[in-house]
Amino acid sequence: MQLTKLSLCRFRNYDNLTLCPQSPIVVLTGENGSGKTNLLEAISLLTPGRGLRAAPLSHFGQNGSTHWGIASHILVDDEPTELGTGLQPGAETPRRVFLLNGRPLRNQNTWENPLAAVWLTPQMDRLFSESASGRRRFLDRLVMAAYPHHARELAAYDRAMSQRNRLLQTRPYELTWLTGLEAAMARHGVSVAAARNETVRQINLYAQQDMDAFPAVQIQLTCTIADKLESSAALHVEDWLRDKLVAARPSDQEKGRSNIGVHKSDFLLTDLKKGIPAALASTGQQKSLLIGLILAHARLVRDHRGTAPLLLLDEPLVHLDEQRRLSLQNILQNFQSTVLITGTDSAPFAPLQRHAQFATLKQGGFLQIC
Repeated sequence: MQLTKLSLCRFRNYDNLTLCPQSPIVVLTGENGSGKTNLLEAISLLTPGRGLRAAPLSHFGQNGSTHWGIASHILVDDEPTELGTGLQPGAETPRRVFLLNGRPLRNQNTWENPLAAVWLTPQMDRLFSESASGRRRFLDRLVMAAYPHHARELAAYDRAMSQRNRLLQTRPYELTWLTGLEAAMARHGVSVAAARNETVRQINLYAQQDMDAFPAVQIQLTCTIADKLESSAALHVEDWLRDKLVAARPSDQEKGRSNIGVHKSDFLLTDLKKGIPAALASTGQQKSLLIGLILAHARLVRDHRGTAPLLLLDEPLVHLDEQRRLSLQNILQNFQSTVLITGTDSAPFAPLQRHAQFATLKQGGFLQIC
Protein backbone atom coordinates (compact mmCIF):
# COMPACT_ATOMS: atom_id res chain seq x y z
CA MET A 1 0.00 0.00 0.00
CA GLN A 2 1.45 3.32 -1.08
CA LEU A 3 0.27 6.85 -0.40
CA THR A 4 1.29 8.73 -3.55
CA LYS A 5 -0.47 12.07 -2.98
CA LEU A 6 -2.19 13.91 -0.14
CA SER A 7 -3.89 17.29 -0.54
CA LEU A 8 -5.36 19.43 2.24
CA CYS A 9 -7.61 22.45 1.89
CA ARG A 10 -8.44 24.69 4.86
CA PHE A 11 -7.72 21.82 7.23
CA ARG A 12 -6.46 22.71 10.72
CA ASN A 13 -3.51 25.10 10.24
CA TYR A 14 -3.19 24.41 6.49
CA ASP A 15 -4.73 26.65 3.84
CA ASN A 16 -3.54 24.49 0.93
CA LEU A 17 -0.89 21.79 1.04
CA THR A 18 0.08 18.90 -1.21
CA LEU A 19 2.45 16.11 -0.22
CA CYS A 20 3.66 13.62 -2.83
CA PRO A 21 5.77 10.97 -1.06
CA GLN A 22 8.78 9.99 -3.16
CA SER A 23 9.90 7.30 -0.72
CA PRO A 24 8.20 4.57 1.33
CA ILE A 25 9.30 6.48 4.45
CA VAL A 26 8.54 10.18 4.94
CA VAL A 27 10.13 11.94 7.92
CA LEU A 28 8.29 15.13 8.93
CA THR A 29 10.17 17.48 11.22
CA GLY A 30 9.42 20.93 12.58
CA GLU A 31 8.79 22.96 15.68
CA ASN A 32 5.90 22.18 18.00
CA GLY A 33 2.74 23.64 16.47
CA SER A 34 4.02 23.48 12.90
CA GLY A 35 1.32 21.00 11.88
CA LYS A 36 3.05 17.60 11.91
CA THR A 37 0.27 15.86 13.85
CA ASN A 38 -2.39 17.66 11.78
CA LEU A 39 -0.99 16.07 8.64
CA LEU A 40 -1.09 12.60 10.16
CA GLU A 41 -4.61 13.27 11.43
CA ALA A 42 -5.75 14.13 7.91
CA ILE A 43 -4.62 10.70 6.67
CA SER A 44 -6.27 8.98 9.63
CA LEU A 45 -9.61 10.59 8.69
CA LEU A 46 -9.57 8.64 5.43
CA THR A 47 -9.96 5.41 7.41
CA PRO A 48 -13.06 4.26 9.35
CA GLY A 49 -13.70 6.17 12.56
CA ARG A 50 -13.04 9.69 13.79
CA GLY A 51 -9.30 9.88 13.26
CA LEU A 52 -6.35 9.86 15.63
CA ARG A 53 -7.71 12.67 17.84
CA ALA A 54 -11.41 11.66 17.70
CA ALA A 55 -12.13 15.39 17.39
CA PRO A 56 -15.53 16.94 16.58
CA LEU A 57 -16.15 18.22 13.04
CA SER A 58 -16.03 21.83 14.20
CA HIS A 59 -12.32 21.48 15.06
CA PHE A 60 -11.10 20.51 11.59
CA GLY A 61 -11.69 23.69 9.58
CA GLN A 62 -8.97 26.34 9.41
CA ASN A 63 -9.95 29.21 11.72
CA GLY A 64 -13.35 27.60 12.23
CA SER A 65 -14.07 27.22 8.50
CA THR A 66 -16.97 24.96 7.59
CA HIS A 67 -15.40 24.25 4.20
CA TRP A 68 -12.46 21.91 4.44
CA GLY A 69 -11.33 18.90 2.47
CA ILE A 70 -8.81 16.07 2.33
CA ALA A 71 -7.98 14.24 -0.91
CA SER A 72 -5.61 11.36 -1.48
CA HIS A 73 -4.30 9.04 -4.16
CA ILE A 74 -3.19 5.58 -3.04
CA LEU A 75 -1.95 2.46 -4.72
CA VAL A 76 -3.05 -0.92 -3.37
CA ASP A 77 -1.16 -3.68 -5.18
CA ASP A 78 -0.49 -1.11 -7.92
CA GLU A 79 -4.22 -0.45 -8.34
CA PRO A 80 -4.94 3.32 -8.05
CA THR A 81 -7.69 4.57 -5.76
CA GLU A 82 -8.74 8.10 -4.85
CA LEU A 83 -10.18 8.73 -1.39
CA GLY A 84 -11.47 12.00 0.00
CA THR A 85 -13.46 13.49 2.84
CA GLY A 86 -14.62 16.92 3.95
CA LEU A 87 -17.66 18.98 4.89
CA GLN A 88 -20.65 19.21 2.58
CA PRO A 89 -20.50 22.73 1.05
CA GLY A 90 -23.62 24.84 1.32
CA ALA A 91 -25.38 22.56 3.78
CA GLU A 92 -27.39 24.23 6.55
CA THR A 93 -25.99 21.78 9.07
CA PRO A 94 -22.37 20.82 8.32
CA ARG A 95 -22.22 17.19 7.26
CA ARG A 96 -19.15 15.14 6.55
CA VAL A 97 -19.01 13.50 3.13
CA PHE A 98 -16.81 10.74 1.75
CA LEU A 99 -15.62 10.26 -1.82
CA LEU A 100 -14.37 7.11 -3.52
CA ASN A 101 -12.85 7.74 -6.94
CA GLY A 102 -14.76 11.03 -7.14
CA ARG A 103 -18.16 9.57 -6.27
CA PRO A 104 -19.92 10.41 -3.00
CA LEU A 105 -20.69 7.69 -0.47
CA ARG A 106 -23.57 7.87 1.98
CA ASN A 107 -21.43 6.86 4.93
CA GLN A 108 -17.82 5.75 5.36
CA ASN A 109 -19.00 2.69 7.31
CA THR A 110 -21.13 1.34 4.44
CA TRP A 111 -18.28 0.23 2.15
CA GLU A 112 -15.10 -1.77 2.22
CA ASN A 113 -12.43 0.89 2.61
CA PRO A 114 -9.23 -0.20 0.82
CA LEU A 115 -7.13 2.00 3.10
CA ALA A 116 -5.91 0.66 6.44
CA ALA A 117 -3.78 2.73 8.80
CA VAL A 118 -2.43 2.30 12.32
CA TRP A 119 -1.01 5.14 14.38
CA LEU A 120 0.99 5.88 17.48
CA THR A 121 0.74 9.30 19.15
CA PRO A 122 2.25 10.86 22.30
CA GLN A 123 -1.22 10.83 23.90
CA MET A 124 -1.10 7.04 23.80
CA ASP A 125 1.79 7.14 26.28
CA ARG A 126 -0.99 7.45 28.89
CA LEU A 127 -3.08 4.63 27.43
CA PHE A 128 -2.60 2.32 30.42
CA SER A 129 -3.00 4.91 33.15
CA GLU A 130 -6.28 6.45 32.01
CA SER A 131 -9.83 5.20 31.44
CA ALA A 132 -10.83 2.05 29.58
CA SER A 133 -12.58 4.05 26.84
CA GLY A 134 -9.26 5.06 25.26
CA ARG A 135 -8.04 1.47 25.28
CA ARG A 136 -11.29 0.32 23.64
CA ARG A 137 -10.91 2.91 20.87
CA PHE A 138 -7.31 1.79 20.35
CA LEU A 139 -8.31 -1.88 20.18
CA ASP A 140 -11.19 -1.17 17.81
CA ARG A 141 -8.84 0.65 15.43
CA LEU A 142 -6.69 -2.48 15.34
CA VAL A 143 -9.78 -4.57 14.62
CA MET A 144 -11.01 -2.23 11.87
CA ALA A 145 -7.66 -2.35 10.08
CA ALA A 146 -8.05 -6.12 9.73
CA TYR A 147 -11.86 -6.28 9.50
CA PRO A 148 -13.31 -3.08 7.95
CA HIS A 149 -16.91 -4.24 8.61
CA HIS A 150 -16.20 -3.82 12.35
CA ALA A 151 -16.87 -0.08 11.96
CA ARG A 152 -20.42 -0.79 10.79
CA GLU A 153 -21.13 -3.11 13.69
CA LEU A 154 -19.77 -0.60 16.22
CA ALA A 155 -21.84 2.22 14.74
CA ALA A 156 -25.00 0.10 14.74
CA TYR A 157 -24.42 -0.98 18.35
CA ASP A 158 -23.81 2.58 19.55
CA ARG A 159 -26.89 3.83 17.70
CA ALA A 160 -29.14 1.16 19.24
CA MET A 161 -27.69 1.78 22.72
CA SER A 162 -28.20 5.56 22.48
CA GLN A 163 -31.81 5.09 21.37
CA ARG A 164 -32.47 2.62 24.18
CA ASN A 165 -31.00 4.97 26.78
CA ARG A 166 -33.16 7.82 25.51
CA LEU A 167 -36.29 5.65 25.34
CA LEU A 168 -35.83 4.44 28.92
CA GLN A 169 -35.79 8.08 30.04
CA THR A 170 -38.72 9.31 27.97
CA ARG A 171 -41.06 6.43 27.06
CA PRO A 172 -40.16 3.31 29.07
CA TYR A 173 -43.62 1.86 28.47
CA GLU A 174 -42.80 1.32 24.75
CA LEU A 175 -41.90 -2.32 25.38
CA THR A 176 -41.99 -3.46 21.75
CA TRP A 177 -39.61 -0.69 20.74
CA LEU A 178 -37.32 -1.42 23.68
CA THR A 179 -37.26 -5.11 22.83
CA GLY A 180 -36.26 -4.34 19.24
CA LEU A 181 -33.44 -2.05 20.34
CA GLU A 182 -32.16 -4.62 22.83
CA ALA A 183 -32.22 -7.27 20.11
CA ALA A 184 -30.13 -4.95 17.92
CA MET A 185 -27.69 -4.30 20.77
CA ALA A 186 -27.34 -8.05 21.35
CA ARG A 187 -26.86 -8.87 17.66
CA HIS A 188 -24.33 -6.14 16.92
CA GLY A 189 -22.68 -6.43 20.33
CA VAL A 190 -21.93 -10.11 19.83
CA SER A 191 -20.48 -9.32 16.40
CA VAL A 192 -18.25 -6.63 17.93
CA ALA A 193 -17.07 -8.98 20.68
CA ALA A 194 -16.38 -11.78 18.19
CA ALA A 195 -14.25 -9.51 15.98
CA ARG A 196 -12.29 -8.27 19.00
CA ASN A 197 -11.80 -11.86 20.18
CA GLU A 198 -10.49 -13.00 16.82
CA THR A 199 -8.18 -10.00 16.40
CA VAL A 200 -6.72 -10.46 19.88
CA ARG A 201 -6.22 -14.18 19.24
CA GLN A 202 -4.37 -13.54 15.98
CA ILE A 203 -2.26 -10.69 17.34
CA ASN A 204 -1.13 -12.96 20.17
CA LEU A 205 0.03 -15.50 17.58
CA TYR A 206 2.02 -12.86 15.69
CA ALA A 207 3.42 -11.28 18.87
CA GLN A 208 4.86 -14.42 20.48
CA GLN A 209 8.42 -13.57 19.42
CA ASP A 210 10.50 -10.47 20.03
CA MET A 211 10.80 -8.17 17.02
CA ASP A 212 14.42 -7.07 17.18
CA ALA A 213 14.64 -4.88 20.34
CA PHE A 214 10.88 -4.81 20.94
CA PRO A 215 9.41 -7.37 23.33
CA ALA A 216 6.94 -10.12 22.63
CA VAL A 217 3.54 -9.11 24.01
CA GLN A 218 0.22 -10.65 24.93
CA ILE A 219 -3.23 -9.08 24.95
CA GLN A 220 -5.99 -10.26 27.25
CA LEU A 221 -9.49 -9.04 26.49
CA THR A 222 -11.63 -8.38 29.58
CA CYS A 223 -15.22 -8.70 28.41
CA THR A 224 -17.99 -10.93 29.75
CA ILE A 225 -19.57 -11.23 26.29
CA ALA A 226 -16.26 -12.21 24.67
CA ASP A 227 -15.77 -14.80 27.42
CA LYS A 228 -19.20 -16.26 26.71
CA LEU A 229 -18.32 -16.64 23.04
CA GLU A 230 -15.40 -18.89 23.97
CA SER A 231 -17.77 -21.58 25.22
CA SER A 232 -21.15 -20.87 23.59
CA ALA A 233 -22.55 -20.35 20.11
CA ALA A 234 -23.10 -16.76 19.00
CA LEU A 235 -26.90 -17.13 18.89
CA HIS A 236 -26.95 -18.40 22.47
CA VAL A 237 -24.83 -15.44 23.58
CA GLU A 238 -27.19 -13.07 21.79
CA ASP A 239 -30.13 -14.56 23.71
CA TRP A 240 -28.21 -14.28 26.98
CA LEU A 241 -27.27 -10.64 26.37
CA ARG A 242 -30.79 -9.71 25.33
CA ASP A 243 -32.17 -11.25 28.55
CA LYS A 244 -29.56 -9.35 30.59
CA LEU A 245 -30.58 -6.07 28.96
CA VAL A 246 -34.26 -6.71 29.70
CA ALA A 247 -33.47 -7.47 33.35
CA ALA A 248 -31.32 -4.32 33.60
CA ARG A 249 -34.03 -1.91 32.43
CA PRO A 250 -34.90 -0.56 35.91
CA SER A 251 -31.28 0.12 36.92
CA ASP A 252 -30.37 1.48 33.47
CA GLN A 253 -33.39 3.80 33.61
CA GLU A 254 -32.34 5.06 37.03
CA LYS A 255 -28.71 5.63 36.02
CA GLY A 256 -29.46 6.94 32.52
CA ARG A 257 -27.06 4.57 30.77
CA SER A 258 -26.58 0.94 29.80
CA ASN A 259 -24.45 -0.91 32.31
CA ILE A 260 -23.85 -4.12 30.39
CA GLY A 261 -22.49 -4.52 26.89
CA VAL A 262 -19.37 -4.39 24.75
CA HIS A 263 -19.01 -0.67 25.54
CA LYS A 264 -17.71 -1.80 28.95
CA SER A 265 -14.86 -3.95 27.57
CA ASP A 266 -11.19 -3.39 28.29
CA PHE A 267 -7.90 -5.15 27.60
CA LEU A 268 -4.60 -5.82 29.34
CA LEU A 269 -1.22 -5.72 27.61
CA THR A 270 1.66 -7.71 29.10
CA ASP A 271 5.33 -8.27 28.35
CA LEU A 272 5.08 -11.97 27.46
CA LYS A 273 8.52 -13.03 28.69
CA LYS A 274 8.87 -10.84 31.78
CA GLY A 275 5.20 -11.07 32.77
CA ILE A 276 5.05 -7.32 33.47
CA PRO A 277 1.64 -5.70 32.80
CA ALA A 278 1.87 -2.47 30.82
CA ALA A 279 0.00 -0.65 33.60
CA LEU A 280 2.92 -1.36 35.98
CA ALA A 281 5.72 -0.72 33.49
CA SER A 282 7.75 2.45 33.09
CA THR A 283 6.87 4.97 30.40
CA GLY A 284 9.70 3.71 28.19
CA GLN A 285 8.64 0.09 28.67
CA GLN A 286 5.02 0.95 27.84
CA LYS A 287 6.14 2.66 24.63
CA SER A 288 8.18 -0.41 23.68
CA LEU A 289 5.23 -2.73 24.37
CA LEU A 290 2.92 -0.57 22.26
CA ILE A 291 5.36 -0.50 19.36
CA GLY A 292 5.80 -4.27 19.61
CA LEU A 293 2.02 -4.65 19.51
CA ILE A 294 1.62 -2.35 16.51
CA LEU A 295 4.37 -4.09 14.56
CA ALA A 296 2.80 -7.50 15.23
CA HIS A 297 -0.59 -6.14 14.21
CA ALA A 298 0.85 -4.74 10.97
CA ARG A 299 2.04 -8.23 10.03
CA LEU A 300 -1.42 -9.59 10.83
CA VAL A 301 -3.11 -7.00 8.57
CA ARG A 302 -0.59 -7.67 5.80
CA ASP A 303 -1.34 -11.40 5.84
CA HIS A 304 -5.10 -10.96 6.33
CA ARG A 305 -5.76 -8.24 3.75
CA GLY A 306 -2.83 -8.89 1.46
CA THR A 307 -1.21 -5.52 2.11
CA ALA A 308 0.33 -3.87 5.16
CA PRO A 309 -1.39 -0.81 6.66
CA LEU A 310 -0.01 2.71 6.50
CA LEU A 311 2.00 3.53 9.63
CA LEU A 312 1.50 6.99 11.17
CA LEU A 313 4.07 7.45 13.92
CA ASP A 314 3.89 10.75 15.80
CA GLU A 315 7.05 11.38 17.88
CA PRO A 316 7.73 7.62 18.22
CA LEU A 317 11.33 8.01 19.40
CA VAL A 318 10.36 9.87 22.58
CA HIS A 319 10.92 7.68 25.70
CA LEU A 320 12.87 5.06 23.72
CA ASP A 321 16.48 4.28 24.55
CA GLU A 322 19.14 4.44 21.84
CA GLN A 323 19.01 0.72 21.09
CA ARG A 324 15.27 0.73 20.46
CA ARG A 325 15.43 3.95 18.44
CA LEU A 326 17.89 2.31 16.08
CA SER A 327 15.90 -0.93 16.07
CA LEU A 328 12.66 0.80 15.10
CA GLN A 329 14.31 2.66 12.22
CA ASN A 330 15.90 -0.56 10.96
CA ILE A 331 12.51 -2.30 11.01
CA LEU A 332 10.84 0.55 9.13
CA GLN A 333 13.33 0.28 6.29
CA ASN A 334 11.80 -3.10 5.40
CA PHE A 335 8.17 -2.18 6.03
CA GLN A 336 5.93 -2.90 3.04
CA SER A 337 3.80 0.22 3.10
CA THR A 338 4.08 4.00 3.37
CA VAL A 339 5.37 5.17 6.75
CA LEU A 340 5.02 8.76 7.98
CA ILE A 341 7.07 9.56 11.05
CA THR A 342 7.45 12.87 12.91
CA GLY A 343 9.92 14.56 15.21
CA THR A 344 11.07 18.05 16.15
CA ASP A 345 14.60 17.48 14.84
CA SER A 346 15.97 15.43 11.96
CA ALA A 347 19.18 14.37 13.79
CA PRO A 348 17.66 11.33 15.59
CA PHE A 349 16.54 10.01 12.18
CA ALA A 350 20.06 9.89 10.74
CA PRO A 351 19.83 6.07 10.18
CA LEU A 352 17.01 6.78 7.68
CA GLN A 353 18.95 9.43 5.76
CA ARG A 354 19.43 7.28 2.65
CA HIS A 355 16.09 5.50 2.92
CA ALA A 356 13.56 8.28 3.50
CA GLN A 357 12.21 11.54 2.17
CA PHE A 358 12.69 14.37 4.69
CA ALA A 359 10.33 17.33 4.88
CA THR A 360 10.58 20.26 7.28
CA LEU A 361 7.24 21.84 8.16
CA LYS A 362 6.59 25.42 9.03
CA GLN A 363 3.25 26.87 10.12
CA GLY A 364 0.82 25.78 7.41
CA GLY A 365 3.29 24.53 4.83
CA PHE A 366 6.69 23.12 3.90
CA LEU A 367 9.90 24.93 4.59
CA GLN A 368 12.09 22.34 2.90
CA ILE A 369 11.68 18.96 1.21
CA CYS A 370 14.68 16.67 0.63
